Amino acid sequence: MNPIEKGTKLGRDLFEINTESLRKIAELSAENFKRYMELNQDYLQKLPEVKEFSSFVELQRDYGQSLWQGMQDDLKARGEILRETVEQSGSALRGMFSGDADAEASVEAAA
Repeated sequence: MNPIEKGTKLGRDLFEINTESLRKIAELSAENFKRYMELNQDYLQKLPEVKEFSSFVELQRDYGQSLWQGMQDDLKARGEILRETVEQSGSALRGMFSGDADAEASVEAAA
C-alpha cells in the first residue's frame, strides 16, 4: 500500500474510532441525565414526607451518596471509553507506520 493510501486509511480509521467514541459518550450522557432526573424526582417525592430533622438529614445523606456514586460510575465509564479509544487510535497509528499486515488486521479487528 502506498503512503497516500495508508494516510487515507488512517484518516478514515481515526474518524470511525472518534465517531464511535462520541456516540458512546452521547449515549452515556443521556443515560446519566435520565438517572439524575429520576433521582431528583424520587428525592422531591420523599421530601414532603419528612417530619423530623433527623429523617431530613438521612434523606440528604442518601441523596448525596446516590449523586456521588452516580458521578463515580459515570467517570469510570468515560475513562473506559477513553482507554478503548486511545488503544484503537494507537493501533491505527502503528499500522500506518509499521506496514505490517498483522498491524493492519489488528486495526480492523479493533474497529
